Amino acid sequence: MNSSLANLISNTCLQPFYFISSPGSLLWFAGKVRWQDFDQDLYVGATVVRPGQDPYARNKFNQVESDKLRMDRGVPDTRHDHCRHKQWKSELPASSVVITFHNEARSALLRTVVSVLKKSPPHLVKEIILVDDYSDNRKLLFDDYPSLSLCLRLMRSRVRGADAATAGVLTFLDSHCECNEHWLEPLLERVAEDKTRVVSPIIDVINMDNFQYVGASADLKGGFDWNLVFKWDYMTLEQRRARQGNPTAPIKTPMIAGGLFVMDKTYFELLGKYDMMMDVWGGENLEISFRVWQCGGSLEIIPCSRVGHVFRKQHPYTFPGGSGTVFARNTRRAAEVWMDEFKNFYYAAVPSARNVPYGNIQSRMEMKKRLGCQPFKWYLENVYPELRVPDHQDIAFGALQQGGNCLDTLGHFADGVVGVYECHNAGGNQVPFRAQVLLRSVTEVGLQTS
Repeated sequence: MNSSLANLISNTCLQPFYFISSPGSLLWFAGKVRWQDFDQDLYVGATVVRPGQDPYARNKFNQVESDKLRMDRGVPDTRHDHCRHKQWKSELPASSVVITFHNEARSALLRTVVSVLKKSPPHLVKEIILVDDYSDNRKLLFDDYPSLSLCLRLMRSRVRGADAATAGVLTFLDSHCECNEHWLEPLLERVAEDKTRVVSPIIDVINMDNFQYVGASADLKGGFDWNLVFKWDYMTLEQRRARQGNPTAPIKTPMIAGGLFVMDKTYFELLGKYDMMMDVWGGENLEISFRVWQCGGSLEIIPCSRVGHVFRKQHPYTFPGGSGTVFARNTRRAAEVWMDEFKNFYYAAVPSARNVPYGNIQSRMEMKKRLGCQPFKWYLENVYPELRVPDHQDIAFGALQQGGNCLDTLGHFADGVVGVYECHNAGGNQVPFRAQVLLRSVTEVGLQTS
């Protein structure tokens, strides 16, 4: 039967699959089925949304629309024209592709795997490693492996996958992605030239409602405010003008978005992998971004590499103690280890974080000392000078709140319209405002309601 994802291979039969399901358990599946011959209808049909069921309930995206799509559907080539004519180096290191998943829709996971196989030169993908991060029903995803249970949690599951990898370069992907044309070569080329580079593709948007594939702007960098919530920053006008002559040049970024990046395996291990005391999700991209920059590496977004990603408004998994507590704990660990005295600006922006225990950080502090990492002041001056450091004129931090509503960016970028939205106390679009700024009359600010 050609409907087990464990039997799926590429048309050249070079990529084995590894599946991690329990401590010490590394199951290797010798490929039996070319992806072109894989029975998608039988595989996806086993878990379709029944009439009357909520198509968003399982995955927090529209599974009905996801299930309609073919596993090898075409997506628009969103790269710059210059990328389509570039010649990539022929001698590049092969990579292990690590994909972690939790209760993922079969159709989304299948498209992720097939896009890797279809859009990657076979000799550059040594293996695909799938890590089940404590799915509720293992047979919803695979039909022929032991029903074993292990709670790994996201950061630890990625480390498990990385530990199992046999290639010299690690490629991390989420389980609801679709790789675009020649996505892998430009990433591997940058790492091959300098092993201390950690590189990410431009992350295109796959709409969570209709699964339309939309190209993202190439003028964005990863950043954050003092609440330590990730956000996209538009490049300054000067930076955009400087890139006009070479729009495919790598983009230095203060922060990566999260689960999509490529990194030399030895360097990943040297820098301390992930903070294994972090739980589930949130703050891990902050921590690894600080660590890479402050300890001698660099982060880049590579414009000629494009990977689509389903962005959801909610998480389909549970958080022990609640998502806000987990995010605050993880973020506080990153702040305590890497931000030195500047962590006080985080606590001023998110006072409730002081009440969240963050555990023991001794081993991370020892690692920081051993690696001779730079102080956070260096990071602000050399990596993220655009982040305004508060001064004595900033007398207080906080969100602008009236009743149960807060001032909210509503997802808009610089120069966009702000509005009001129900307060959720999770940062994000409800960015902290400085008292100095708020002295202006509210009547001067154009507001719209959500």
